[in-house]
Amino acid sequence: MKRFLTLIVACVAAISMWAIQVQNTAGSLSSLVDDTSITQLTITGTLDARDFKFIADRLNNLELLNISNAQIVDYSNSKAPLFLSATSYEAKSIPTTALMGKKLRSVTLPKDLKKIDIAAFAGCEQLENITLPASLEVIEPYAFSSCNKLRSITIPAGLKEMGEGAFSRCKSLKTASIAPSSPLSVAKDAFQDCSALSSVSLGANVDKIGPGAFAGCTALHSVSIASGNNLTAIAEAAFAASGVEEIDLTHCNNLRTIGMWAFANTPLKNVDLPASLESLGDGAFYYNLDLTQINLPEGITSLSNYLLAGDNAIDMEQPVKDGVTIIGDYAFYNWDQIRDFTFPESIEYVGTKAMAGQTSLEIVTAHPTTVPELGDSVWAGVDQPSIPLKTDPTVAADYKAAEQWKEFTIQTTPPTSIDENIAQSDLQVKAFFTGTVLNVTATAAIAKVSIFDVNGVLLATTAPASEQAQLNTANFSGKFYIVNVILANGNQRNFKLLRK
Repeated sequence: MKRFLTLIVACVAAISMWAIQVQNTAGSLSSLVDDTSITQLTITGTLDARDFKFIADRLNNLELLNISNAQIVDYSNSKAPLFLSATSYEAKSIPTTALMGKKLRSVTLPKDLKKIDIAAFAGCEQLENITLPASLEVIEPYAFSSCNKLRSITIPAGLKEMGEGAFSRCKSLKTASIAPSSPLSVAKDAFQDCSALSSVSLGANVDKIGPGAFAGCTALHSVSIASGNNLTAIAEAAFAASGVEEIDLTHCNNLRTIGMWAFANTPLKNVDLPASLESLGDGAFYYNLDLTQINLPEGITSLSNYLLAGDNAIDMEQPVKDGVTIIGDYAFYNWDQIRDFTFPESIEYVGTKAMAGQTSLEIVTAHPTTVPELGDSVWAGVDQPSIPLKTDPTVAADYKAAEQWKEFTIQTTPPTSIDENIAQSDLQVKAFFTGTVLNVTATAAIAKVSIFDVNGVLLATTAPASEQAQLNTANFSGKFYIVNVILANGNQRNFKLLRK
């Protein structure tokens, strides 16, 4: 008897594994499928939202669904919503949440399918195989989110719209190919947290990589972008916390914008940016601890907040190029390996804590002839008095008088030319010591007198706005001094004087 019962159970199990095929008329599937324990189903003919509702509610063991030769027709019933609150369903479309959470392993879609609606396959954790037909035009938000056994996806060339989170959190997804025939944006969070994704190929018509599109894709070490591409923007956090180690954007000649935190917390080693780039968002390369080289194009005149914060492995002679006017808050925060930092002449503003934590700093060079404005605590944690600030002797006094700048030891390059006469021969300037008092006289108004030691360290300055000036040097050690005199008309003269 026990053997007989075992045989019956085995036969039932075998029957339930048979592929059932039905010729359906839209809305009739429930009357054609008697055994709701089936695992395989092929549908031909027509079907609509009512048939998907039957599959969703009753066919809980379904693993294989083939509707490649079926036609999805429209359906509406204002009095009886089927999925969420929707009462109207389009033709050639998989309805919203229609197969969400099913045990499906393989799905073959209709050849004329146009749209996969919101979360249609979301949470199908056993789904391994699905081919998106060439006819497909729209993938709505979260359509395949958390399909955890899906290993590969190829986006059809004809796709026109990709929804937010379309393939997010697909834990086994390894490859993704997106090569549209017309402009297409990789949607916001499209592949977010696809932790196994290791290969991404973007075709020439991908015009934007959306916010968080590949964020958290920790296995994604490189990204292939087709030559001659139309990529214009990489949005905020697009690759944040991903595994991207290298990305060559030099051939992205239409790229204008890289958004906030786009590559933050990634193992990037080298970044090549195109000349077309116009803006970099806050923290675009924030805490990329392995980054050793980055080129900032000439079009970038403002370094955003947190732009390169924590990127202390960067080895560049001059991180800031001439032409940059603003260094944002925390832009070079915690660069604790840098020893020499140069501010080009174009700098007008340095933001709050932009240089904080630069504990290995040994020398600062400032080329601006107008002292740049500063945010709060620009060099927090830096031993400024032990660090020389090199600048032009004509503006050294201005740096010595400016808050935060004056904390450095102001130092200039000693003049290589000691003039006997100023440009206009009828204007004479004399400088001489009487004991420890430096005396300067001129036949024109004196705008500023500065005195330096022979190493270029600024010792004192005065701005008499008259034809005479005096400075007491009793507290200065040494015998030889460099004196810079600037007249109100802009003429200047340098002296090397011996104090006896």
